[in-house]
Amino acid sequence: MFDIVIRGIAHDPNVFHDPSAFKPERFLDLESREPDPDSFVFGFGRRKCPGRVLADTSVYLTIAQSLAVFDIRKEVENGKEVEPIVEFTPGTISHPEPFKTSIKPRSSEHEALIRSVLVDHPWEESDAKFL
Repeated sequence: MFDIVIRGIAHDPNVFHDPSAFKPERFLDLESREPDPDSFVFGFGRRKCPGRVLADTSVYLTIAQSLAVFDIRKEVENGKEVEPIVEFTPGTISHPEPFKTSIKPRSSEHEALIRSVLVDHPWEESDAKFL
């Protein structure tokens, strides 16, 4: 029930200008009339998610670590950058559809660091297919 309410608020054109467009710059303007999604995405009042701080911190650290070692850019085809077509799956929990991008280690030292993780933590198949 709350998921539907939160999705409704997050995609309401009266609250967010062009809500389906990926525009992170909308949250950089402190005088923006658009609300900070953090004020409603984790619930309300006494029912607010107790793990919200852990979730925010985990996402922040994952993004920071990824940007530190990877150069992430638009895909280049025939010498021109390809503008990705961003589409999302339908449903309460929406995920981006696959799109072309270029992700490369920033240097050979970064690549060695990335590959060293596999020594201590080798890839293992998950149990997701059984769930």
